[in-house]
Amino acid sequence: MESDIIKLITYGIRFVQAIAGAYAAFKISTYAIGYMTKNQRKIEEAKDGMKNVAIGVVVVAGCEAAVQWLQKGIHF
Repeated sequence: MESDIIKLITYGIRFVQAIAGAYAAFKISTYAIGYMTKNQRKIEEAKDGMKNVAIGVVVVAGCEAAVQWLQKGIHF
């Protein structure tokens, strides 16, 4: 019973990681296009956006540590 709950949480976190990774790739590509423009305002927005995406990727990667902790703590 307990291992089923842990597996469900693990799969949920993996699903969120996959969606977040795809969304981060999409946002980085749109910010890269904005960064290549000559408009200074868009360049600044792109820099800020890239920082936010990087922070989001770090948070999502932190979820991997949570998954590893759950898997090692329950021993399955």
